[in-house]
Amino acid sequence: MIDNIFNIADITPAKTILIIDDEIYIRKSAKSFLEDFGFKIIEAENGRVGLEKFLKEKPDLILCDLRMPEMDGLEVLAKVTQTQPETPIIIVSGAGNIEDTVKALRLGAWDYIIKPIQDMDVLYYAINKAFERLSFIEEKHQYQLNLEKANQELKTSLDTLNQTRDKLVQSEKMAALGELVAGVAHEINTPVGVGVTAASLLDAKTKEIKKIFGSGNIKKSDFESYLNTIENISDSILLNMARAAELISSFKQIAVDQSIEESRVFNLKNYIEGILLSLTPKFKDTNHETDLTCPEDIEINSFPGAFYQILNNLILNSLTHGFKNMDKGRIDMVFDRKKNYLNFLYKDNGAGMSSEQLTKIFDPFFTTMRGQGGTGLGMSIVFNLITQTLNGSIECKSAINNGIIFKIKIPVLPYSSN
Repeated sequence: MIDNIFNIADITPAKTILIIDDEIYIRKSAKSFLEDFGFKIIEAENGRVGLEKFLKEKPDLILCDLRMPEMDGLEVLAKVTQTQPETPIIIVSGAGNIEDTVKALRLGAWDYIIKPIQDMDVLYYAINKAFERLSFIEEKHQYQLNLEKANQELKTSLDTLNQTRDKLVQSEKMAALGELVAGVAHEINTPVGVGVTAASLLDAKTKEIKKIFGSGNIKKSDFESYLNTIENISDSILLNMARAAELISSFKQIAVDQSIEESRVFNLKNYIEGILLSLTPKFKDTNHETDLTCPEDIEINSFPGAFYQILNNLILNSLTHGFKNMDKGRIDMVFDRKKNYLNFLYKDNGAGMSSEQLTKIFDPFFTTMRGQGGTGLGMSIVFNLITQTLNGSIECKSAINNGIIFKIKIPVLPYSSN
């Protein structure tokens, strides 16, 4: 029985099949057989009528003879594949028309059956396979549509993510500038305070000598004492105001480097010391310490703003994560130049990281302090600045309770002050 060979449920009921054949016996036999399986059958006695019914009825499948009056099967096939190529067409051809059948298959026919049809099961099998193939094509098409939709949604999400990241990066840069302002206020307060105190003392001494002079009782020793006091106070004021001016100039340059991403020539040690000075408020009320080893004569032509952001993020990472539960942390920074490369070793004696955390350290938005103010962008910014802005490389080594080490290598152009 055919039910034992094919699963009737494989074909959706009420499919419409157009039979185009000039032999009425073939049409009626196929119609009778296929209607038993729930198919709706449309008949056409030649290619012209068949094409008209195809355009009007939009059948799900076509059974088409090749040799017919008015319009043969090859013409029908060409018209159908041109207007609706996804419609399955099965050629029903006489044994002597094999060459035409091959031509039809090349034009887009899905299958062929040789007439006369001795076993109708062959017809059912061909139709069943055609609908299975059609179903697969439709599923594939739907999958492609879903994939395109998913890709578009992913692109939109990625664009949103990049915009969010850029905003967060900008926020971090503004936060760094805020810390710079705090460093300016903290460091300049001392020389300015000393200068104000000295100026107040000078004012008091001047009023005192003026009073003595006004009384007419001024002595040479009083005037000499006043002159000595003025000299000492003036030296103190000049010294502290010069220090304040130096600090302001240094901080101003760092702030400019943060906002203008341009390269310039600078002395590395002086610039790094300025950066560390700006971060002094972060070490206030802690026992943590830093140690800088850098030759005095390293002059490089590079992006100082990138150096500020790199050091700022590395140091804040140590303070926030490495020294979180420590009373006394230590940061060592060693710079040296070998030919056209600047080597920078950064290490701390903090809590360190697990091997799993280490593999993600440079991933955007990765943080061990989610929900506690950490954005997870600090080390990603460091990686991008070193590898993209400075065209360098960075390696990281760490272990739990064994601190962290960064080895950074940055190419620098030869520089001569001559």
